[in-house]
Amino acid sequence: MIHERKGKRPHPEIPKRTPDNCDRDDSAGRRIKVVMTRSMRSLGRALWGTFTYLVGVLINLLLGVAALVIVLLVVLYATADSTSSDMVPRLNALVATANDHKVGYFQDQDWCEALLVDTGNYASSPASTCGDGDNAKPFDGHGNEIFAKVRAAAKKAGITPIRISVLSEKGTVSFAQIDLSCFYCYASYIYSPQAAYQPDKAEKASVTDMSGGWYYVDTGI
Repeated sequence: MIHERKGKRPHPEIPKRTPDNCDRDDSAGRRIKVVMTRSMRSLGRALWGTFTYLVGVLINLLLGVAALVIVLLVVLYATADSTSSDMVPRLNALVATANDHKVGYFQDQDWCEALLVDTGNYASSPASTCGDGDNAKPFDGHGNEIFAKVRAAAKKAGITPIRISVLSEKGTVSFAQIDLSCFYCYASYIYSPQAAYQPDKAEKASVTDMSGGWYYVDTGI
């Protein structure tokens, strides 16, 4: 048998990249880089925005907690001072001033000034909640003078009462109530020298004995 010698197969030719193909590849690569760069920048901005937002929330939370702590400290300080036995002489002086001028009722608010004395019933407003009782008349010189003296005595005592009620027997005060202007509570000073003050159970009031017949009564908000 005659064997034919097979020749070597020719190597396949690799097509050469033409300039057009190179340009298209380079352009596609640049587009990919641009897209990736923009995506990274967008992601970075989003992460930075989230970080700054969380930092802002944390700062506001800390400021809120700090403000709450300050308010609580102020409230505790004010309450501690208002229930001190050092207040008793000042409250006695205030009630004595009212009793000396035969004041049965005193009201001092932005919308109402009222005074009940043995010589007349005065009120600056016709509202039913301004003054004590009906038939109130406008202030005259005598009413203004007594009102100013009671207000000055309250200022000297270091308090801003909105109402003062005084009961007396033969010239001696037997009971007095001083309602305070208080934005976080409803509080009063009660003078009850004849018997220990017992609030109505429905009020659920907190009562502090300040000595000398005086009590600090807080019925809460």
